[in-house]
Amino acid sequence: MKTPSSRRLFVRTVLIGTILGGCAMSSPVPELSHPLSSGLAIDVALKAPIGLFTRTPDQVYFARIDDEEGARRYQVIPSNYSRSGRAYLLNARPGTYVALGTVLEQSQSMGRPGPSTRFATFFSRELVEQTRVTVRESELAFMGAYVVGNAVGLDGTEGAGARYANALLIATSGDVRYRGTLLERRADEQARDEFFRKAREDLAGSAWAARIR
Repeated sequence: MKTPSSRRLFVRTVLIGTILGGCAMSSPVPELSHPLSSGLAIDVALKAPIGLFTRTPDQVYFARIDDEEGARRYQVIPSNYSRSGRAYLLNARPGTYVALGTVLEQSQSMGRPGPSTRFATFFSRELVEQTRVTVRESELAFMGAYVVGNAVGLDGTEGAGARYANALLIATSGDVRYRGTLLERRADEQARDEFFRKAREDLAGSAWAARIR
């Protein structure tokens, strides 16, 4: 049986690998790695702590939940394609997934080349549980469409960290850290149809378009 320290090491190792691998936000749509390949998708809008405007993240971090030998492990995986807040994890292994948080990178120089700031948002426990979905072979699963409220600071909050071990170490990759709380969730048939209508445009020309039903 895995010990708590070994589970923490597993999560930390996977996460470091994803961060060092860099973001795939501007990459082309990944090719199908197998005829039965699966994927999952989520729509996220981030509401600023002050003001009424919203922003869309560049990347969403997911966790695949593995129950093995009586121990629960969380493999943290970043989205590998995104567009206008619609984040995809394509070629995902079948299994159960949740979304843990987001990263948004914003230039400090008003559109000109220069330094940028990374904003990392931790999803609250409630929000994480709302995103839970099971992905099956040859399926593109929809987690739902979410409006997430950003609040500054993480101290004294009940985040998903207590339940998901060190899975939210993604915040260490951000210059600014937010606590993300659920403001709105849409996962009904209408929301699904609206999302997949846009997904057909996002994934047009790829084999993934055939996964959209």
